[in-house]
Amino acid sequence: HLNTLLTYFRLGKLQKFFIANKNQEPFELDFLTSAKIFECSSDEKKQNLSKDFYNLLDKNKKAFIDATTEEYLIPGHRRGRDSGTQVLKILKATLKNSARFTDEQEEYLKMLIKQLEEGAIPKQTTKKTLKALNELKSDLANPLKVLAVVQNNIPKKFLESHYAEYSSIFSGKREVILSLYLTGS
Repeated sequence: HLNTLLTYFRLGKLQKFFIANKNQEPFELDFLTSAKIFECSSDEKKQNLSKDFYNLLDKNKKAFIDATTEEYLIPGHRRGRDSGTQVLKILKATLKNSARFTDEQEEYLKMLIKQLEEGAIPKQTTKKTLKALNELKSDLANPLKVLAVVQNNIPKKFLESHYAEYSSIFSGKREVILSLYLTGS
């Protein structure tokens, strides 16, 4: 982890850790991995900040903002190429092929379609879902594979209740809690 910056962010109850260096895009780390990296002995010597510190911090901030952006689709303002609209078309076509689904699976798809039509699914989520669906290629005709991809990419919490009730998790401002610049391995 030479010349790397690990940053701990918080947005409401949501906590995320991103790590970046000059040569690669920032990526998210889990809590335990981050805790191991943050851990240091009490006799650890303080180092001067590198000239790269603020550039790396900006990279981590951008990654955090991208991961937590709450751009929601606006109902009635859809265009044919919008990712939410494309996911919606795929799901409606998949639902027509619903003879292979259980009642629960069919209900799940109907609820998801309703949430997409109401604009209750974040753009970031629909983009990620559309990308995963497009990677199915010829398997896009297999309704069970489409369902699996959708279930893996769209968190259930978006279906349990409308976003307005869910948003308390994301309430508050984005905060940098802690940043650690790593100079050694």
